[in-house]
Amino acid sequence: MTEECQLMLLVQQGQLDKLAPLFEAYKVRLFNYFLQRGHSRSASEDLVQETFTKVLAYRDSFGAQGTFRSWLYGVARNTAVDHYRKHKQSDQHESLDAQQPSTESGEGNDLTEKLHKAQQQDIFQRCLAQISVQDSEIILLSRVHQLKYEDIAMLLGCNVNTLKSKMQAALNRLHQKYQDLTNEGDPSS
Repeated sequence: MTEECQLMLLVQQGQLDKLAPLFEAYKVRLFNYFLQRGHSRSASEDLVQETFTKVLAYRDSFGAQGTFRSWLYGVARNTAVDHYRKHKQSDQHESLDAQQPSTESGEGNDLTEKLHKAQQQDIFQRCLAQISVQDSEIILLSRVHQLKYEDIAMLLGCNVNTLKSKMQAALNRLHQKYQDLTNEGDPSS
């Protein structure tokens, strides 16, 4: 059993202070998850707080048979859906320039490298914004947040083979958007 699962089981038993290390471990990841789904920075911060409020409120629904991370992302996904329903996209799709995800650790000091990474991140975000919400969510959960296919399939209510097919189709659409975007300024295309 992972340390995260052990901490969550202690939270279930009433040791609410054990939620603090889980919050510290996941606040930046969840912030980036919400940001990458198109929420503003302010809304993303609020959604992180709301997610952990729900973690506390629904702590009894956590089962040690799954991973804490997949359960947490399920709570986060439901929180985002609830937020969307309440606000009807009022804070969605803010300028991508203001949505650079936070980093958990310092990156290299090379300014050129940082600029290149920022440009790649911008292209990635622009491509994600041009595909369906379901496609971008599957890609984000798998590639960015590194959830296993089994966990994502459980979150989305489909079997693993269906998810693999959806992932391949989503990646193909993302790749096509990338090709379209990077060839826009290329006169030879």
